[in-house]
Amino acid sequence: MKRFVINVLAIMTIIVGMISCNQEPKTIEKGVIKEVYKPMDLQVLKAQYDLHAALFSKNLDDISDAEASRRINNANSLAWIVGHTVDIQYNLAMLLGLETQNPYADQFAYGKKFDSKAKYSSLSKMKSDWDALSPKISEAIGKLTEEQLNAKAPFPIPFPEQTMRGLYAFQMHHLGYEFGQIGLYRKFLGKSPFSYQ
Repeated sequence: MKRFVINVLAIMTIIVGMISCNQEPKTIEKGVIKEVYKPMDLQVLKAQYDLHAALFSKNLDDISDAEASRRINNANSLAWIVGHTVDIQYNLAMLLGLETQNPYADQFAYGKKFDSKAKYSSLSKMKSDWDALSPKISEAIGKLTEEQLNAKAPFPIPFPEQTMRGLYAFQMHHLGYEFGQIGLYRKFLGKSPFSYQ
């Protein structure tokens, strides 16, 4: 029954792809799972990233460093969340082959937890680093090839497709998750709702 459901979902994915594209999508067989590549893959990834890039700084502009240091109960502070999000940005740049040094790795690398005694960078510094890197990442995503997307991910990811395409897709989800926390803190601090304008 499970195999039947997966096959049906795979077939529906292919049909939707064929309808939305002028050319038939290429597929790579992996058991019962079909990984589908089509020209829209890059368009979607780039559109998702560009949206994140545009919204990050503008939703932090009216928040002070003192406010960013506050915490909701025992949750991570907004300063930590913002720093972690910029760290994700640098990791994405690295995955895309961009030559850059991550100044946030020591405090925000995978597994590093919030430290109440730590001094995190100012919001203005983190916004500046984000804004400087965003155009380079956007350009690099737009230049990805089918071969690069189909390459095996360098480490296991919590995503059905263990390829670079799957890894980039998961990174977009990860950024969205952190943006949701920024929106929550905006409400906690009495600010206007998270803006898409």
